[in-house]
Amino acid sequence: MEPWLIVVILGAAALVYALMLPKRKEEQSQQGSVVKQVEATLEQYMAEIENENVELVELVSQMKQDMAAKQLSQQEQLSEMRQRLVSLEQQVAQQDARLSQMESLPAGQATVSRETAAAVEPEAFLESAAAAGADSEGQDGTESTLPEQQPTIRDRYPELFELYDTGKSIDAIGKMTGMHRGEIQLILQLAKQEETL
Repeated sequence: MEPWLIVVILGAAALVYALMLPKRKEEQSQQGSVVKQVEATLEQYMAEIENENVELVELVSQMKQDMAAKQLSQQEQLSEMRQRLVSLEQQVAQQDARLSQMESLPAGQATVSRETAAAVEPEAFLESAAAAGADSEGQDGTESTLPEQQPTIRDRYPELFELYDTGKSIDAIGKMTGMHRGEIQLILQLAKQEETL
């Protein structure tokens, strides 16, 4: 082969190589811009995720604060309900004690008129009953030997027991007789106690 032919072939190869070189640079620059776009998109996505994480943390902390406030208010309500329960239990215990004291009194001492039972508080009733018991004793502290004939409770309140025996409720008896509910209950309990003696 002739040397000039080799030079021509080498020159043609160099031209072809030179023409292909800018295309490679364009492809590399395009790939670089794509990579930059992908990086920018990923950075934007990461920033959005970080913002969402911050908002989520704030939301969780707000929910914790709300739950703590609700728990505190519920604990306050619970302690208030416990205090009410304790006071109600004390009232029930006092009422039971009063009732047992009233039931332990003899039948003659425990009877009270309608007006007195409605107007007198239970403590005052117990004091008056105790005073009546003291009056029934003699001057030297011994009980008087005179027998007292007192009518039974059924004899004193015939209308009440007649209505009760016919099956009327305590409220209905109260409306018909004008007596208070507590007074009727007391009379019925005293009558039961009197019958058992």
